[in-house]
Amino acid sequence: MSTIVLSGDATVLKDEHVKRMALERGLTRIRLDIEDAARSTEIFNQNNLFSQNFLIDVVDFDDWKKDDQKQLIERIENTTMPVILRSLKTIKGFESLDFSLPKPWERERWIEYVEERLRAHSMSFEKCAAEEIFQMVGPDDLLIEREIEKLACIGEKVTLNLVKEIVFNHSKIQMDELCFAISSADKSSAHKILSKILSHVEPVLILNSLIRYFIDLYKIVVFADKRSSYSWVYIKDLSQRLDVPVVRAAKMMGFVFKGQPPTVNHLQLYDVEKVESILNQLQLLDKELKSSENKTIPIYLFVDSVAQLTGGQN
Repeated sequence: MSTIVLSGDATVLKDEHVKRMALERGLTRIRLDIEDAARSTEIFNQNNLFSQNFLIDVVDFDDWKKDDQKQLIERIENTTMPVILRSLKTIKGFESLDFSLPKPWERERWIEYVEERLRAHSMSFEKCAAEEIFQMVGPDDLLIEREIEKLACIGEKVTLNLVKEIVFNHSKIQMDELCFAISSADKSSAHKILSKILSHVEPVLILNSLIRYFIDLYKIVVFADKRSSYSWVYIKDLSQRLDVPVVRAAKMMGFVFKGQPPTVNHLQLYDVEKVESILNQLQLLDKELKSSENKTIPIYLFVDSVAQLTGGQN
């Protein structure tokens, strides 16, 4: 072995391959990332005398500047040290191993991937539990790995109930971010989040979340005093009276949590008529999703409509 390119987007599988290779060959792994790019020549020179004892692992080759990439390739061609280049694509002139994940929309292949990772951790599991892990986490191998590691610590068979109890619902967080981006008239962010969610969540589930969200907004617009800012005590009391999650209510009302960026006070953005108009649009969207062959375009158009209604330009 001299230089091998690990192509594809499977970060977890690449990590395992490199660690296993270093262990089997008795090599010390030297990790190089973009912060080391400018001094890569120095690093190679320092370790060249002991080249048989080291494995150079370039973890983010795609992110390096073109000049730094060129310089690194030149150093690799003149060294006897084994080198791993991690890249999304193959690199001409080098042996390559493919570590590609399923496409975001390939649900069955992702569930098979979750099952493979559970087996890699020597865990027994119910198939419905693997399906639920993917449903809650989405097509992200790093997040899937972290949640499986949590389950491994429990030391029990992975059941549906255990997943619901232990695994963090990342898809719910994404859905909340989508709803808030839409209601804040941040069309650009909403489109990006929507594109990601649609890769693994059915449109009807997105619609259900939007309906619940804008019903909560309707309650707040109707019953909250119109102010430029609100205290935590006021928000907490109102959320309990209206049965609206307190964090959701706080964000809608422009409350800024410590260390978080400012949020849009929706009571300055909406009145009752505007929210009623949005709820009517959601009713029409429900009918359209049930009758339309393309179920994604109507949701994007809904995002644009809310932005136009509230004067959002992004």
